[in-house]
Amino acid sequence: MYTKMLLLALFAAATASAAAIDSRQANKAGAVSFGTCTPTIDFKLGRPGRKATEGTFLPTDPVVAKGQQDALNPNIITNRVCDQLTNVCGANAAAKALCLSAKAQVATLGSKDASTAAAFNKALGF
Repeated sequence: MYTKMLLLALFAAATASAAAIDSRQANKAGAVSFGTCTPTIDFKLGRPGRKATEGTFLPTDPVVAKGQQDALNPNIITNRVCDQLTNVCGANAAAKALCLSAKAQVATLGSKDASTAAAFNKALGF
């Protein structure tokens, strides 16, 4: 009787351990990974070629920004960031989905100032 109870307890413990490991692996697989990039944007006044009072957006990561000019419209830059997560950064699906959500938030805001960049960055966890 004691042996049966011991075996049953060991089996229950092993099953619980396996479930915990599966749960951790699932959480790890769903974790956001931006790959080799930091997908943030910034807003600055007076970039080269712009008036001192003209504010524009640009990705902060040089890999993401490569070949991209600054833009008055934040949606152009958020679109670039999300595209580059696939094209050059090696981001996972969770990161790409999060970026699309942040991009949609910026489009909904309708603002074109530093608060816009801050909102995008915050939505991505930065």
